[in-house]
Amino acid sequence: MSSEPEFRPDLYRGTARFYDEFRLAYPQSLLDDLLMRAEISRAGRLLDLACGTGQVAFGLASHFTDVWAVDQEPEAIEFARSKARARGVDNVRWIVGRAEDVEADGTCELVTVGNAFHRLQRRIVAASATRWLVQGGHVALLWSNPPWIGRGAWQLVMSDVVRDWTRIANATARVPAHLDQHLAEEPDAAVLAAAGLTIVGEFAFEMPHTWSLEALTGFMYSTSILSHQALGRNAAAFARDVRTRLLEVEPDGVFRETISFNYTLARNGRTR
Repeated sequence: MSSEPEFRPDLYRGTARFYDEFRLAYPQSLLDDLLMRAEISRAGRLLDLACGTGQVAFGLASHFTDVWAVDQEPEAIEFARSKARARGVDNVRWIVGRAEDVEADGTCELVTVGNAFHRLQRRIVAASATRWLVQGGHVALLWSNPPWIGRGAWQLVMSDVVRDWTRIANATARVPAHLDQHLAEEPDAAVLAAAGLTIVGEFAFEMPHTWSLEALTGFMYSTSILSHQALGRNAAAFARDVRTRLLEVEPDGVFRETISFNYTLARNGRTR
């Protein structure tokens, strides 16, 4: 069994405002389905790992007595904490730290990871989840594909842009070598099952979405590979190139796709 890929801890530094503005919220239909399948009691605790600026935590907080939202990037936690104050959300404890270091034995009804499980030490987190969760509690891995993954003409161009600028910005090393191969050999569901969790299923929710040039550029600035900080002095040139190349295929500046939002659900032990 190969070792888990190691990601740099600073990959999302400087991304918080872009992440919060340009990452898409999980649709309410998905969240409602998750709450139903996980048999949430409204009297339990949610543990949201690699929480970023709180996309999952804010979406689910009203269904739990309290929420622990954990991320290793201090900027993201401070952004989320300020957002919670502005919204009057007072049942979330925002924690700077690694998911692998959480201590919450037997106290959580649901553990969530949004678009980030691949960046964690998955085996450690999956094994820890069996301790964090009450019997019959659940782990939910949520994700959606980035906008450059798809068969639309503009998405193919966007994929080329990402490939080219990853090279220009010397950002290739920001993704561990052979990551895709490692994930294919040991999929997330297999990691959860190996830890003793029972896979309930994988569920998908398709939603139409229209991107603007500003939103696509902002989304890229929210990523680990082509963040504003990673691009540095090339950020403005990158934005110009995105605009020029995408307008060649969609002159009206409207970029449509159908996004699949997904989650994998696994249960800890016997059903409550």
